[in-house]
Amino acid sequence: MYIDKYIYNRINLVFPYQVGKKISLLFLILFSYCLDGFSQRYNFEQYDIEDGLTQSQVTAITQDNKRRLWISTLGGLSCFNGKQFTDYTKTRGLSSNFILALAAGKNEEIWIGSAKGLSKYDGKSFSNSADTKKWVGALATDKDGTTYCIKAKRLYNASKDGLITISNDTTEIVTALKTDYSGKIWVAVHGKGLYHLERGKWILWPLDEKIKTLVVTNILVDKLNKGKVWFLTPEGIYIAQNHTINKVYNEITSKCNTIAQDGKGSIWIGTNKGAYYITSASIIHFNSKNGFTDNVVNEIFKDIENNIWLGTDGSGLFRFTNNSYVTFDETQGIESRIVMAIAKGPNPGSIWLGSYGGLYEYKQNQKIISVKIPSQNPDSYRINFLYNDRKNNLWLGTPGGGLWRHNGQRLERMDTENEHIAYNAMIEDSGGTIWLSTNHGCLTFDVNTRKLTGITQQFGGGLMELGRDSVILGTQDGARLIVNKKTVTPLKIKGLSGSNILCMLKYKDYVLFGTADYGLVIWNIKTGATKFLNTKSGIASDHIYSLLEDKKGTIWVGTGRGIDRIDPKNFTIIPPQSEDELLVECNQNAILQHDNNVWIGTTRGVIVYGVNPSSEKKVNPYIYINSVNVTPNYKPEYVDGVLTLPYNHNHINISYTGIYLKNPDAVMYRCRLIGLDNKFSLPSSNSSMNFTAIPPGKYTFEVKVITKDGLFSVNTASVAFEILPAYYQTPLFKFFVVILIILLILFIVYIILMLNERRRKLRLKIKLEEQFKIRKQTAEDFHDDLGNKLTRITVLSEVLGSMIDKDDTEKRNILKKIRCNVDELYNGTKDILWSLNPKNDSLDQVLNHIKDFGQEMVNETPILFKFDIDLNNKYTKLSLDMSRNILMIFKESIHNSLKHAKAKVINFEAKLNNGMLLITLQDDGIGFDVAHAKDGHGMNNMYVRAKRINADLKIISNDNGTSVLLLVNFSTLKHFKDA
Repeated sequence: MYIDKYIYNRINLVFPYQVGKKISLLFLILFSYCLDGFSQRYNFEQYDIEDGLTQSQVTAITQDNKRRLWISTLGGLSCFNGKQFTDYTKTRGLSSNFILALAAGKNEEIWIGSAKGLSKYDGKSFSNSADTKKWVGALATDKDGTTYCIKAKRLYNASKDGLITISNDTTEIVTALKTDYSGKIWVAVHGKGLYHLERGKWILWPLDEKIKTLVVTNILVDKLNKGKVWFLTPEGIYIAQNHTINKVYNEITSKCNTIAQDGKGSIWIGTNKGAYYITSASIIHFNSKNGFTDNVVNEIFKDIENNIWLGTDGSGLFRFTNNSYVTFDETQGIESRIVMAIAKGPNPGSIWLGSYGGLYEYKQNQKIISVKIPSQNPDSYRINFLYNDRKNNLWLGTPGGGLWRHNGQRLERMDTENEHIAYNAMIEDSGGTIWLSTNHGCLTFDVNTRKLTGITQQFGGGLMELGRDSVILGTQDGARLIVNKKTVTPLKIKGLSGSNILCMLKYKDYVLFGTADYGLVIWNIKTGATKFLNTKSGIASDHIYSLLEDKKGTIWVGTGRGIDRIDPKNFTIIPPQSEDELLVECNQNAILQHDNNVWIGTTRGVIVYGVNPSSEKKVNPYIYINSVNVTPNYKPEYVDGVLTLPYNHNHINISYTGIYLKNPDAVMYRCRLIGLDNKFSLPSSNSSMNFTAIPPGKYTFEVKVITKDGLFSVNTASVAFEILPAYYQTPLFKFFVVILIILLILFIVYIILMLNERRRKLRLKIKLEEQFKIRKQTAEDFHDDLGNKLTRITVLSEVLGSMIDKDDTEKRNILKKIRCNVDELYNGTKDILWSLNPKNDSLDQVLNHIKDFGQEMVNETPILFKFDIDLNNKYTKLSLDMSRNILMIFKESIHNSLKHAKAKVINFEAKLNNGMLLITLQDDGIGFDVAHAKDGHGMNNMYVRAKRINADLKIISNDNGTSVLLLVNFSTLKHFKDA
């Protein structure tokens, strides 16, 4: 280790200018001063290199914004989260392992002062000052986050690495640097005084001239006493108040190295031989005799939870757990730490302790001493119980070593040596009778005759007086009620039958039975009702070994796994005062109240609690996210503070740490993943969570701490991340898929329709072919048959005409009409036959037929028939219905022009343009009244036929002539063609 070298360097670093003032290390090591609490063992928890501390010589301690402790040593730097240490040395970037000072800066900055200057850790890496020749012996950060340091006896702004002159003296020597409770910077300048930084200016604190002669090595501004400042110097401890300086606590002669104030206002001073705890009432010297160490204490630090940490030179790091209890064990002189009995001693103020290693006496501020028992029997030194009777006699019971009594003068055996009885418990009833519980049953003892009288033969445990004539005996098979020292009756209490009764306590109308099976059984004497308190109710263990009612009425319960307190008003468990509850196994009936303390015998010594324990102000834990790891190996990307991951890297491990330095083992976690489950999980001790196969989406992981005492963390740590969907899971892709499906459906529908259309056309084609054949055959048959008949009529009419007299004009006129009608019928059938012929189903055939009809009709008249047909060389096939209706409309129009219009010119035109067919018949006749003509059959039939083929028919007539216009859509023509 670096003990001598380190002390030498620290002395020369702080006050190298002191010529002739040397520290006598031999004197400091040999001198030891102990005050109140001489033989008690206090509760310190030690952390050394076995626990992960990088080196055992602690020089400085600080705490970052995540509440982690940073501990500097002469072998590197350690970061402590309550459960494990993370070490940093030169191999990880430090300029030197010989570290002397620490301070927490802004954000996650940690400033390190070492033998090679200044270094800074930003949470990821170290940056080192270029000046490596000057030692940095002190560091402090103010409330604004500016860090200052002492380097080569001068003050520097560490953040800017700039020299600061405080007193306008370029040769000034700065000996101490400290931040007070409000974040204000204080410095001590040798020969000048004490300064503090106020709004950017150094202000000299007014004190008497004595301050200029002192070498101030440490400063503490008292938080509870305004204007009170503590100084540590090589000459001792000084307090400055009301502008005067006084030396105090002259009894502390060891060199004082460090000073701190805890949450209760008490002062802690680290010296070259242990530490001192100073309150307004007492001074306690913590050293190796009461649970601490005799080594040099270089640093004392109060964390945000009000824990006190002590850094030593060679023994590592200590934490003072609490002062709600103290312990007496073999380190204070008890040969066996298994203390089986406790009672008030025969001398005022003394406590006697019985163990399996003998009998001991404790007196305030004195060492525990062994009490000699006048017996050669080893069993006489194994104490089962201690009991104080009404005459202040102290009784001892042993397992085979006799029954003893101390009357204030001497210790004598009360039974005979021939009686090998194991005495387990004792009481004195209100009548003065001594009752003993033994392995041979329940006995009474006559003090005068020293005679034992048996009451029961069953193995006995606890004893309790229920009334003036009744005693309850606890056995391994329930409780027995003894009345008038004769009648023995089993107590038939629900849940008590068959139980092993270890202890009993009467409280008002209740009897409390401590069992080894069912916990605590509470029996109401008047009503017979019972109530159970066990591990399900919150009791530390179902093995109840001792019961006591203190002065305040609180019931103390010693169990197999700790100590509980019960409020007797409703028999509920009182929550522990601190998370630092002891896990100890208590011993049967080893419990005593003395003054304001409760003494409890355990397998780890005697635990002493205060009846009025001061409740600690509980500080909530803190939690932070350690890391987010993605598997397979993938370096995550952050977009606007959100972790963004591809769909194939959706296996995530999130590690987190809850900081509760008071009791790290009490930390449990509750977490949730918003986006999958909005409910927090049940408490668990796992400090990481694995999520596998997370579906795409936005998530926020949240975790908080809950302690076993129900204390939640002050914050909830969270990390937001997003799993990006695969291309096939994006909305755009899904949109295209939907569109594709729709198009596919439409295509399928189209295919189906096309197939149906094809089948329809095929059927239509077949139908048309059949119709074509039928029409052709019909036309041929009709032509041949009707022609033959008409020819025969014509021939017969000619024969008849040859037979009629030429002068018979009447008959010849009839024959002429017959021939005329035959000709008209023949001409009419020509149109029918023409229509039935499939070869005439085209548009040009229909129009040409109308033209031919018109020319034929005006052959023997002076009327001029003009025509103009322009179909743009397009062949358009028409259905039979379409061609027939167009033909009949214009035949009727031509007929009307010849019969009624008295026209000179008839103009017939047909134009096909852009799919629209316009057919016009125009004459220059006398015209007619269209509205009146609509009532006629001919005109009406024309409109009906136009409607039948979805065509627009318009007839315009005036004095200049008549125009008939028929507008047919080509698609309509196609529809009628395919219909």
